[in-house]
Amino acid sequence: MAGFKTLAQLQYELMLFSRYHLRPHHNDEPLLERSAQVLLSRMEHVEPMTLKELSRALRLDASTIHRQTAALLRQGYLEYAQHQPGEVARRMAPTAEGLAMLDSTRGALREGIEKVVGRWPEEKGELFAALLREFNEGVEQLEGTSWPRTRA
Repeated sequence: MAGFKTLAQLQYELMLFSRYHLRPHHNDEPLLERSAQVLLSRMEHVEPMTLKELSRALRLDASTIHRQTAALLRQGYLEYAQHQPGEVARRMAPTAEGLAMLDSTRGALREGIEKVVGRWPEEKGELFAALLREFNEGVEQLEGTSWPRTRA
C-alpha cells in the first residue's frame, strides 16, 4: 500500500505530467488543440456519439462538449452522422480530415516524446507505457468509464 509520501510525490508528478505537451518546437504545422485531440481520440474507434454520450464519456459538462464539438464541426473535423429511425438526438463522427489531423498531431507528439525517452532502453519505455496504461485503466474502472483501445 502506498504511503503518504509516495502518494504526495505521485500527485505532484501527475500534476506536472498533465501540464507537459511535448509538441515539437521547430515545427509550425497546425496541430489539434489538446481538447480536440482527446475528443477525436475518444470517437475514433466507436459508433457515432451524441452530445450527451460524449459528455458522459469525457466527464465534461454539456456546454463544454457543445463548444468543443461546434469548433470541430466548423473546422470540418467532425460531421453529423445519419439518423437512425426514431432517433431524436443527432450523432457525430470524425471526418476523414479530422482523423488525418489526429494522426498528424499524434506523429508530432511522438517526436516530442522521443526527445525525452529516445535514449531509454526499450524495456524501460515498455515498462513506463505499461504502468501508464495500468494507472489509466485503474482510473477508468474507478470512474466507471472505459476508453476504447485498439493498439497494444
